[in-house]
Amino acid sequence: MIGWIQDTRRAIRWATSIRSGVGDRKYGLARATPDRKMVVGETAPPYDQHMTVAPPPPASGWDAPTIPEPSAPPRSRARRAWALTGSITLAVLCSLLAIAVAGNDGTEGTTFPPIIRAVAGLGAFPMIAVSVLLVWRHRMPVLVSSLATGVALLVPTTPLPALIALAALAAARRGWLLWTMVAATYVATAAAFCWDIASPTSSLSDFVGSPIAGSTARLSLLWSVPVLAAFAVAPFAGFGIARRVRLERDAARRGTATATRNMAALHQEVSLERERQELAREIHDTLAARLSAVSLQAGALELTVGEENVQAAEAARAVRQSAQTSLEDLRNVVRVLRNPAAASASSTGLNDLGQLIDSSLREGTDVRAQILVTDPGSCDSEVAHACYRVVQESISNVRRHAPGATLFVEVRGGPETGLTIRAVNWLMPDAPRASSSGGHGLTGMSERAELVGGTFQAGPTAEGSFGVVAWLPWARR
Repeated sequence: MIGWIQDTRRAIRWATSIRSGVGDRKYGLARATPDRKMVVGETAPPYDQHMTVAPPPPASGWDAPTIPEPSAPPRSRARRAWALTGSITLAVLCSLLAIAVAGNDGTEGTTFPPIIRAVAGLGAFPMIAVSVLLVWRHRMPVLVSSLATGVALLVPTTPLPALIALAALAAARRGWLLWTMVAATYVATAAAFCWDIASPTSSLSDFVGSPIAGSTARLSLLWSVPVLAAFAVAPFAGFGIARRVRLERDAARRGTATATRNMAALHQEVSLERERQELAREIHDTLAARLSAVSLQAGALELTVGEENVQAAEAARAVRQSAQTSLEDLRNVVRVLRNPAAASASSTGLNDLGQLIDSSLREGTDVRAQILVTDPGSCDSEVAHACYRVVQESISNVRRHAPGATLFVEVRGGPETGLTIRAVNWLMPDAPRASSSGGHGLTGMSERAELVGGTFQAGPTAEGSFGVVAWLPWARR
């Protein structure tokens, strides 16, 4: 009957451990821990050195980083290098064009008045500065486009920087601001074409036989300026708008993917909630009634035996107390399963390790413990509870798989190093097992360690011992 009670308590603990991902369970803070020394002269069986846990993470805070919403995928280093190279090339090209236009319109060989020649020559410098700013046209599209358009309106120079900046602006903005800049760039481009037609060395006049400046044939080109300016502005504005539409399409696709993932997570949460409620009902309807019956029968047996058989009375009392404790744990598990947000009533932690070991010794399990923990009161409650459960499950595993073997437990740590737990016992292949195992004990310990951000390893060693090694952070990650 005692073995059945132990199996029931392990089932309850396992039911508690399968709540991973459903909701966080809150536990009380540990305030103290007993200092139980290992018996002098005893040597713990060796554990495999390959089972040592990884060092704790760097002391940069235990809080998990916030996961942002999915955004545009970052460009690779090669793509960024190509983009920077292209921007620098455009800046150099626009600067050379500005210098060439200033050389054509600002020299004494032109027919422009001296004031126009001076403005054309000095205008090369602000346009060169604007050309350099084209490197940052995607970061500051409004500023760069405004400066380029303003310089092209005021100075006889090339309109190419204004057109390139307009493409970047169209890719980043929409509405009245975009169309205002399109109109301003159109006017600046038309003005640049007018200055080119009035120049003695006109580029546009080369397409119609290069008439002389001021002639009727040259002046007739002014009628084509609105059309030419429209043909110059339209490709750049269209390219920017197409790029913005593509970016918005990609963002919409990412938003759809995010919504799909959120919907799947919501469905999974609802499914887990249903399973949790069903599990709570099954546990309450089956185990609660059986544990109550066992407690009543053990109490009746204790009263019946009385003082006639002291050992039998002690065994009956142990069965009754174990059944009552298991029933309390069961009710707590059912309450947490039905309401994960509610805090657990029966919280265990570092301050309960001594009581756990004393109880194990009274029940016949030889446990030799060494607990050296600095400032246990500051340990996170969930981490302390996970440590307690790892030690408890290690003791249960020894009872089930190696009855009669001595378990050596070592718990060390502090705020700076975290908690290191080692539990080692000699393997006893010839010893009869107390019960069969479903393989959930080690899985539950591993899940508990992972939930708080720790590591866990367990298995037999070459020296004939079985070791459990776990590292837990001082605060839940």
